[in-house]
Amino acid sequence: MQWKQTAWTLIPVAGMSMLTVLFVVLWQAMVDQTASINRLQQRLSDVEQSLHENPSLSTELLGQQLKQVQNNQRELEDRISRTARQQSDLLRLEQSLRQQTPAPEPFEITPAPPLTPIP
Repeated sequence: MQWKQTAWTLIPVAGMSMLTVLFVVLWQAMVDQTASINRLQQRLSDVEQSLHENPSLSTELLGQQLKQVQNNQRELEDRISRTARQQSDLLRLEQSLRQQTPAPEPFEITPAPPLTPIP
């Protein structure tokens, strides 16, 4: 009987301890997240400031982005043309296989004889 009382006493203590640890962990995660967001905002403001101070830098960045977009477009066009070639090759292969294989002969089903009752 005394063991049951001790167990019921330990459950709230253990629960409070776990909740305290959970709160501390969540609080630390929120602090880390806030610090990360602040660093990103600072970097963004630094980039914006450097773009305002040096307009040629923004032109340079736009040029780099344009080159990257053009490269991506070329790669996509290459993929599309390769896919189209593969598809046409597959169609030709399928047609040649159809021409090489003879048409199957029709399959005839013969009806089963009627059942005769057993005397």
